[in-house]
Amino acid sequence: MLRGAAARAAGGVHSVTRAVLVTRAPADCAELEARLRPAGLAVRPYPVLRLQEADDPAGWRAIRRLLVDPPGQPWLVIASPRAPERLVRQARGRSADALLDWPAAAVGASTAAAAARAGLRTALVGHGSGLGLARELIARLAPHDPVVLACGADRRPELPEALAAAGHQVYPVVVYAMQPTPVGELPPPGPELAAVVLTSPRSAGLYLEAVGGRPLPLPHWALGSTTRDAAAALGIDCRVPVSPTMESLAEELCRT
Repeated sequence: MLRGAAARAAGGVHSVTRAVLVTRAPADCAELEARLRPAGLAVRPYPVLRLQEADDPAGWRAIRRLLVDPPGQPWLVIASPRAPERLVRQARGRSADALLDWPAAAVGASTAAAAARAGLRTALVGHGSGLGLARELIARLAPHDPVVLACGADRRPELPEALAAAGHQVYPVVVYAMQPTPVGELPPPGPELAAVVLTSPRSAGLYLEAVGGRPLPLPHWALGSTTRDAAAALGIDCRVPVSPTMESLAEELCRT
C-alpha cells in the first residue's frame, strides 16, 4: 500500500521522467519499481553483483548429522530472497528434506514471499534487519534450540552472532554466491538520475569502483545502517529510511 508522497502521486497520471540507480539486478528491483512508478520515478538497475550457484558440502554434512536427532525445535532462518528456492532444491538433492518442515524465520517481507513460493512454512517475518530478526527469534526459541541459516557466501555476521551469543547452535549452509560484475559489463548509469540506492556494504564499494572512485553528485540512500556506515567509510554520505523496508525507502525517494 502506498502512503504519503507515493499515495498522492498515485492520484494522478505521472510520466516517468527521472530514475533511481539501484545496485541490484533487474529481478531484485521489482518491488521498489512498483512503489516508485506512481510518483514518476523509474528504477535503473546497476547490478554490481551477480548471482551464482554455490555448493557447501561441509554445511550439508553438519545438517545431516543434526537431522539424525535434533535437540528441541530447530528453526530455519532465511536471510535473503535468493536463498529459499536454492535451499529447497539442494535439501531435496541431498536427502535432507526433513528440515523443510521446520518453521522458518525470514528477514523481511520479500524474503518471506520467496520462502512461501518455495513451499517453506514461514512462522516469523522480520522487518528487514538481520539483527532485528535475531532478537525476535530469540524471544521465541527455547534454550538451546538449534538454527539452520540458509545464506550467501558473503553473509553478514550480526544475525548468526546474536543467535550464538544467546546460546543457540547455528548451522550455516551456503546456497548461493554473489560475485562482482566486471565493470565493463555494467550498463552506463544514464541521464536524469534523481538518487542512488546502495543495497549492501559490498555493493557500496563496487559501485564506487565502477563510477571511477568518486560518488555521483546525487543523494545516496542505503537500505540500513550497516550499509550506511560502510558507505561512509568509503566517503559516500548516505541517508537511511525510517525502517529498512522497500516501503519506507520508496516513501523517502518519492520526496527526492
